[in-house]
Amino acid sequence: MKFLVIGAIVIGAAVFSLLPILSAYFFQPTLKDSIRFNIYFLPLSFLGNIALAWGFIQGSKTFGNTVMLGGIQTGVNAILVTILSIIVLRQNISVYSIIGIFLIAIGVILLNK
Repeated sequence: MKFLVIGAIVIGAAVFSLLPILSAYFFQPTLKDSIRFNIYFLPLSFLGNIALAWGFIQGSKTFGNTVMLGGIQTGVNAILVTILSIIVLRQNISVYSIIGIFLIAIGVILLNK
């Protein structure tokens, strides 16, 4: 059960890491395009919300520690947004971003203790 909960949190976080990258890649920063984006990707957003909600509900029963689950979600978001920004948007990563990712990873590990 623990792996299912962690998997649901990771999948939900991955969906919500992917959405802003897709938005920046395919749409212009206008109100009209923002509305179109949200209509197009509503099903994906809905599925990501279901995964996160189920993960947090079951995780609070299984682990008794929703702070740890939030830390996992935050860590996955930070890592995936950075990786997807490099791959999809062709952005450069700074040393500070790498240090921040390592600090987030350390924080998630400490929250699990």
